[in-house]
Amino acid sequence: MAGDQYASAVADIAQVFMFEQWLRHYFVVERDGKLFIEIPQDDLTEIHGKQTGLAGLADMLNNGEISYEKCQAMVCAFVGARFDGSKYGPEVISRTLDSKAFKIEMYVFGVWMKGHESFLDAERLPFAEWLEMYDGWKSLDQVKEYRRKLEAGGGDPNQPSSACVH
Repeated sequence: MAGDQYASAVADIAQVFMFEQWLRHYFVVERDGKLFIEIPQDDLTEIHGKQTGLAGLADMLNNGEISYEKCQAMVCAFVGARFDGSKYGPEVISRTLDSKAFKIEMYVFGVWMKGHESFLDAERLPFAEWLEMYDGWKSLDQVKEYRRKLEAGGGDPNQPSSACVH
């Protein structure tokens, strides 16, 4: 797989996973001990206007009971339908999902979310603002160095030796 295509696939797929995290962060409600994603119509209309390529995932998850397994299955189905065979050739998506680069990207995003949780909880921020904040944070020298260590094999992104990146 060409490097540019691979990097592009990592970025595209990661954005879908990040969007799903954003949806769960702001639109999950609990009823009778079960979790549901409920996106108010005004917010759904805004998503369709501003996140046109991702709005289908919001539609798939909206008003449904969720679990980790269901979200994972829906995100993977959405990624496959959106990219597999249309934007990327055979096996690019599955190889990307299994790649170290994708695992590192998602791990680093998780570190960012955890480190900024109180700020993200203070008010509902648009998804575009999440992406902008995350990109700004990733450009910090400490984060770049931490990422280089992960990429060089300085730890498993699923079980890193330290989660301290500030």
